Amino acid sequence: MDSLHDIEVLIESGQGLIVLETEQEARFIEGFRRIATRSSRAYFQWTVTQGLERLSEGYSALPLLKDMNQLFGQILSTQHKGVYILTDFHHYLEDPTVIRHLKDIGIKAPHQALILLSRKISLPEDLKSRGTRFSMPLPAADELRRMVNDLALAYLNERQRKLKVSDREITKRLINALCGLSFDDAERIARHAIWTDGIIDEQDIYEVTKKKFDLLNHNSILSLELDYELLDNVAGLDNLKQWLAVRSSVFTSQEVPPGVDRPKGMLLLGVQGCGKSLAAKAVAGSWQVPLLRFDFGSLYNRFYGQSEENLRDVLDIAEQMQPCVLWIDEIEKALSANSQTDDLSKRMLGTFLTWLSEKKSSVFVVATANDVSQLPPELMRKGRFDEVFFVDLPTADIREKILELHLIARDCSTRDLDLESLARLADWFSGAELEQVVVSALYATLNSERQMDNELLQSTISSTKPLSVLMGDQVSALRAWAEQRTVLA
Repeated sequence: MDSLHDIEVLIESGQGLIVLETEQEARFIEGFRRIATRSSRAYFQWTVTQGLERLSEGYSALPLLKDMNQLFGQILSTQHKGVYILTDFHHYLEDPTVIRHLKDIGIKAPHQALILLSRKISLPEDLKSRGTRFSMPLPAADELRRMVNDLALAYLNERQRKLKVSDREITKRLINALCGLSFDDAERIARHAIWTDGIIDEQDIYEVTKKKFDLLNHNSILSLELDYELLDNVAGLDNLKQWLAVRSSVFTSQEVPPGVDRPKGMLLLGVQGCGKSLAAKAVAGSWQVPLLRFDFGSLYNRFYGQSEENLRDVLDIAEQMQPCVLWIDEIEKALSANSQTDDLSKRMLGTFLTWLSEKKSSVFVVATANDVSQLPPELMRKGRFDEVFFVDLPTADIREKILELHLIARDCSTRDLDLESLARLADWFSGAELEQVVVSALYATLNSERQMDNELLQSTISSTKPLSVLMGDQVSALRAWAEQRTVLA
């Protein structure tokens, strides 16, 4: 593994204390064992159960060195250069005696290298300046592609038939779905997908994505939305659709053209019920990437005292799930401008904005907001989001299309309906309110056993007072504010 070569370089450069966080203990120990056969240094592994074992053939464990004081005494007294891999050593790092031993080796035996190997290690303050943390790189797309090809060949040899793929793009999407996982997890999930039925299809992409999300989402702050929509099935929003179409190929490609930045995201402002959330779902559905819904406000409530750390965890998970869409609904409720006197809110906003500005990953952020007065100015400036769109009340032709979509979705014939006149009658109605018109009319047909007709829909529209009328001043003020400051979606 390339990672082992990098660790060898650290050892030879004189790094005496290396922190290696990984869940792939067996693979690394086997790799160190191979290095030991050609290295001038002696390589050892220590575990609390087996004691000290030399990683070369012909050597056995030294059970007497299970004792911590004996272990460090052995290391200090050995003149020959060695590398000591201390497994699961995070359990002992709160012991002052152990901390002193580690310091002594760094001072009195600088020719010895210690590797602390565990799934997660937090160094005490006394050792942070002495330790070098080695970050385990996740497998790249090329490595995952070779792994999938190897599994396909193994399936052929075992089952005596070739692995079937539903289309030419499905393998690429499988690789994208596996990115962000450790090699072992990716191999295990891919093997299950292949061996289940010998076919890689849309259902496998769904299952792989779900298993990957379940592995990564330890704190359950994010949710994986599986109710996708396609942009073609969203009425209106023509400017937004065109803007997304131009950026689609750049976002989903492995490499971006020179001088072009990968799309960061967009902020959707607008009247409630006009399709902001639907647009977020449609972006993920059209780009065929996972949709992660992030309830920003839950960080304050559920994790009091560690909100910033959990925010960073959420952003890390999103990057491991890339390519994906990260949907933050009603972002103004979590990052309200009126709460900026609160130090925690300021730090949370700073952490989020820094990540948003500097990220290079294929995480497309879709943030929606209803009340612009609550948004902090820092969130609105260029460089945070690629664009700020305003989702206005639908025009007459779009209202006609919305009515048609909802009627067809509920198996209602539109042949004898005058949708044009109904759309004119439903002036100032949002998309959500038009949907409720159809739903209410359907209930009326159940109670009276009458057919869906123009008269019933007209009566339902006339009896409905839309939000834009009930809260006319606020809606008018929002539309006036957005006219000169945003792009009409």
